[in-house]
Amino acid sequence: MPRHISSSTIEEISNSVDIVSLVSEYVHLEKRGSGFWGCCPFHNEKTPSFSVSPEKRIYHCFGCGKGGGVIQFYREIENVSFVEAVEQLARKNAIEVIYDGVSSKKDDEEYAKARQFKEDMLDLYRRTAALFRYFLNETEQGKPVLAYLAKRGVSPEIAEIFGLGFAPEDRRWLKKFLAQKNYSNDFLAQSGLFSKNYPDVAFFSNRLMFPICNRNGQVVAFGGRILEGDGPKYLNSGDLPQYKKSETLYAFHLAKNQINRRKAVILCEGYMDVIAYHQAGLNFAVAPLGTALTEEQIHILKPFVDTFILSFDGDEAGQNATFRAILMCRKAGAVVKIVNIAGFNFGDKPKPKDPADVLLNFGAETLTSIVDNSIIDSDYLLSRLAKKYPIDTPDGKTKASLEFFPYIDVLPSDIQKESCLEQLCNTYGLSLQAVRSDFNRRDAAQKRTGPNGHTSESIVPDNPDIKKNAELRAMLAVVSNTEYFTKMRSMLSPEDFEEPAAKELFYALEECFREDVVSSDAILAKCENEKLRKLVSETVASDEFTINSEKTIEDSIALVHRNSLERKRERLMNKIRQCGGKTLEELQELRNMQYEKMAIDNELNVKDVTE
Repeated sequence: MPRHISSSTIEEISNSVDIVSLVSEYVHLEKRGSGFWGCCPFHNEKTPSFSVSPEKRIYHCFGCGKGGGVIQFYREIENVSFVEAVEQLARKNAIEVIYDGVSSKKDDEEYAKARQFKEDMLDLYRRTAALFRYFLNETEQGKPVLAYLAKRGVSPEIAEIFGLGFAPEDRRWLKKFLAQKNYSNDFLAQSGLFSKNYPDVAFFSNRLMFPICNRNGQVVAFGGRILEGDGPKYLNSGDLPQYKKSETLYAFHLAKNQINRRKAVILCEGYMDVIAYHQAGLNFAVAPLGTALTEEQIHILKPFVDTFILSFDGDEAGQNATFRAILMCRKAGAVVKIVNIAGFNFGDKPKPKDPADVLLNFGAETLTSIVDNSIIDSDYLLSRLAKKYPIDTPDGKTKASLEFFPYIDVLPSDIQKESCLEQLCNTYGLSLQAVRSDFNRRDAAQKRTGPNGHTSESIVPDNPDIKKNAELRAMLAVVSNTEYFTKMRSMLSPEDFEEPAAKELFYALEECFREDVVSSDAILAKCENEKLRKLVSETVASDEFTINSEKTIEDSIALVHRNSLERKRERLMNKIRQCGGKTLEELQELRNMQYEKMAIDNELNVKDVTE
């Protein structure tokens, strides 16, 4: 282990970080009774089964089984280590991290080096974004770019909010400047800001720059648009230690509060479309980054939203991207609508090609109206297919139907599927019986794999290696009411438990009490078995052991103790039967075992009387 964080730090974070506020940064929560509920961020679902208890300071999903406290949630949602989760939560909440325990000097140095590298990289990108801002606003080179932004209708205020900048034409200035700031060549070579083949040459030059931020608003990458000369229209940072484009959404840090409030998101083609929507007051728009929409990006958004509004280009590539996005969003259980700029009535004026053009030539009110009149995805697809294929011919009708079937496949309910089959028939003049027959032939194979391409089985598999017997129920009752553990450990020891999961929980609680940190996070962190962690969080969240907890625990302790005594008695009986009793030592051993058996018999008899 690189470093050991003190139990006092873990306890302070577990007890002082508001779990509802933390989870609300990632999940749309609604209050129900004493708790909060939302759709789970760890698996796709339509009906909220994700519970957050502010009183117990835990979360639990009754669908996929994940659960724990603030540290475990942050670990899962940000995909970081336990140490990283503690340190980042501490930094966000102004809590001092105290380290103790034994670690080698080498481990400490390597850990500190890795952490410092990440911090230095974020600082480098922050500084570079500020430099690009300076070149845009304070230099002669930036004036043509400011003129371009004005021409495109981008206000100075929105340019400031998005941190827009300009990378100058000189491709060697950045390396010289950063070298003067004592950045090493090796570090800069890993930054993604320079050519791999020519390390003194900046990757971005003579481009309008779009800083890309993580969900906390820290600059982690850049996109650059060429304004004149040769080269690709857009250049984007590749994956970096602090940035994975498939897991990042442009402007999510600016949009997430409105996305959460509206329970909807506009997904755009690129940077300028997002900026246009935000300038129009539709500040719940984001964009994928240089790639098609990914499942990871949908996973980020789905806990916040019910509806995805797709706003991709109307060309063939944009329509293909829209079709793929519809299927992915529907698989995630969301409603999908399509922004239909081409179908909007602009009078006798030329039709704009994208949201930025709409804003520039028709204003924010028109762009808002277009979004408000977005069409449902089934209507969009049927209209597109009618233009793509000659639906007045048998061959055209067949091709259109076959291309529409994958959409029906991903719909979650039979009623929705039937309704869309009827819509297909009404649109193309087909027999419902014939269409249903064709669809069911392809649907049979789908049913064998499930609606999302997975085998049809429960989200949470059975736990064959965990038996929820009396021993485990006793431990779960105490985990739900930790104040009774002192009584349990005065009467029982780990050896009294036969079920491994129960024994593991006993050890976990023992360690927590010894370290004086008894919280859900601490207990779960001690459990190595993933299935056991899920069972513990589910039990605590379900309030299963809140009624008559003291009587339940007392009875459970007595039962575990009795079962342990009976197992000891059986083992002694076997040993007594096998003991020869021929030598003096064997006779002495036999007497000792008989005395021990008598003591156990007496204790069991006493228990029988009291029961």
